[in-house]
Amino acid sequence: MLLHRSSQPILLPDRPWETGAALFAIGAMPDPDGGSIRLYYLVRGGPQGNVLCLARSTDARVWTKPDCGDGTNIVMRGAGLPMNWGEFMPAAVLHEPRDRAKSRRWKMIFWDRRTARTPPGICLAVSKNGFAWRPVGRRPIITNANDAMSFIAARPGVATPLGPATHFIYQQTWRHNPALPVERDNLKGMHRRISIWKGEGFTGRWVGPVTILEPDAADPPDLQFYWLTPCPVAGGYGGLLNCHHTGDQTMDVQWVRSRDGWQWTRELNRQPLIPLGPRGGFDCGLVIAAAQPVRWEDRVLVFYNGRATVHDGQPHYPADPLPNPRQGIGLAAFSPALLE
Repeated sequence: MLLHRSSQPILLPDRPWETGAALFAIGAMPDPDGGSIRLYYLVRGGPQGNVLCLARSTDARVWTKPDCGDGTNIVMRGAGLPMNWGEFMPAAVLHEPRDRAKSRRWKMIFWDRRTARTPPGICLAVSKNGFAWRPVGRRPIITNANDAMSFIAARPGVATPLGPATHFIYQQTWRHNPALPVERDNLKGMHRRISIWKGEGFTGRWVGPVTILEPDAADPPDLQFYWLTPCPVAGGYGGLLNCHHTGDQTMDVQWVRSRDGWQWTRELNRQPLIPLGPRGGFDCGLVIAAAQPVRWEDRVLVFYNGRATVHDGQPHYPADPLPNPRQGIGLAAFSPALLE
């Protein structure tokens, strides 16, 4: 099923606003004209703070960073206000070309604090072309839990336990578990799991959270679910389930499937679809896949985020020197069967 995996990051932080920053892929899809791949990536910790940028490629090997109108490839910035939790974090981009309102055919969810009078939380943004983004409203739609989230359009006619839906948001939520190791984890004794919010129109009412995925007795006792990235597949949904191993703080990615977006099955005998990279690689400590898989030519491409350090920032292999680069966006190519 796996055809190829990059041994080095596919993008380098080579622009002034990217100096010293980490690049984090959050969305990938074909351009509307079908001539190139559009990759949205977050610049984390750069000289201008976190900013969302855009890159394009016709072959997934050579990438360009287009001028989006101001001499940069930046398509969105945060409000720049302090938060008690999280940071400006665009988490998912969705293109809906059939939306009757042309001004909102591109949709995004992101974490931010939009005004000094509102708390941080999950916010919405829309765009007519995917280049210039406009936040929807001045308040977040969800303020509980955290910025590990994604979203997808609901399949027409599919029933949910909470009634009709147009979109789903998947978010990391927690439950108390005193049996988890606490030596290194930042959430002491709190077990990460995946919950769903049902949207009644993208800018309408959101109902939730309802827990839909959490580790069970067949999993290692220290396993947690950090992030779920859903995507359309034949007959329903696929999902990149990002797994957090509390003991050694590593993360890898499993593959899951669902017919309705609510009940999920663990595929591949619960083995990683994207395991850690080889020792000494930029992705040997942590792998997160936050961008949807994208069909391109005869392949399915998954852009993932890799680090040689683990979740708590320590090297996975303390006795080894850290590689150069020590983090970046990787690419795994799969056969079309992944989405069939």
